[in-house]
Parts: sequence; structure tokens; C-alpha cells
Amino acid sequence: MNALKLTLASLVIISGCSTTEAGSEQTQQQAQPEKPQQQATPNKKPIAPAKLQTKSATRHDAGMSKPTPAKMVTKAEPIAKYDQDAIDEASIKNQHAYLNFITKDKSCDSSSQCQAIPVGSRACGGPSSYLLFSTKTADLEKVYKLAKKLTDSEAQYNAKHGMISICEHLRQPATQCVENTCVKLEGTNKSPTRDYR
Repeated sequence: MNALKLTLASLVIISGCSTTEAGSEQTQQQAQPEKPQQQATPNKKPIAPAKLQTKSATRHDAGMSKPTPAKMVTKAEPIAKYDQDAIDEASIKNQHAYLNFITKDKSCDSSSQCQAIPVGSRACGGPSSYLLFSTKTADLEKVYKLAKKLTDSEAQYNAKHGMISICEHLRQPATQCVENTCVKLEGTNKSPTRDYR
């Protein structure tokens, strides 16, 4: 019974909950009945509850490896920023169809009118194809602007959906005006460009 009283009294003291002075004195008397009574001191301070440890923990792996400082940790940025609801497969197909429509007439007078520009974006990087067109029949600025928009759209779509593609690097083909029609000269090693003016 004394052990129960002692446990109960110590819980009350630890939690710091004392209802009145008389109640706390009774509890203290019940908790220590076997000790001879000492002088009663009227200015007795209540015992404060236990404090939590405020020191930082000691590392046991000191010298092994150090954690990266917080300012050095960086978040990986996505390859392309995307608008959640703007890009879908149908809009990309429509952009391809429109770009092919405005560049379908490939008639030319000289090879300087023939252009091949990168269009689209593969998930591994680089263009998905090269578009051949003639500056004689298509507005150069408009074609460049639409090609850039299509490339950005495909990059956003790839990033949004985590697309995977072949990682074959396409080289920009050389162009030539043959029989008043622009044609690609396959197998040429012209360096790739992405000039969107």
C-alpha cells in the first residue's frame, strides 16, 4: 500500500499539479510517512517538473561522413515547365498538321529558298524531326514561330507524362532545290541548328 501511495505522490509531484497548499502538504506527508518529521519550513518551494533535454545529440559517426549543409541541397528542376491543362496529345497533333499544311508547297527557284528546321522534342533530347519547306511559299517568321511553339509543347508533354523515346541523335539534313522543288539531301553531316529568330 505504501508503494502505491509513493508512486501516486511522485506522479503528482512530477507533473507539477498541486491543487492547494494543504493538498500538497497532505500528499507529501503521505509519501514520506516513515521519515521523522523535520522542521516545517513555511517558504518551501514547489518542485518544478522535469525539463526536456535541450542539447543536440552527439553524433556517433563523427569523422565518417558529414551531412550536406542545408544551403547546398538543391532541388532538381524539371526539364521543361508545363501548364497542367494546356498540353495534350491532340493539340500536338493539330500543331503538326497545321505546320505541315502551311509548308506543303515546296516549290523553289534556288537552293537558298530551301530550309530544314528542327521540329518537336524527343524525351531524350533533340528534335523529333526536321521540317523541309520553301521560303518562296511559306512565311519564314511564321514557320519558325510555329516550330518553336510545337517544340515547346512536345517538351512540356514529355515532361508532364514522363515519356520515353529513342535517343537517336538526328542530324540536320542539307537541302537543295532540284527541278524547282525543295528536297532533303539525306546522309549529309551538316551541324544541327535550332535558330528560332
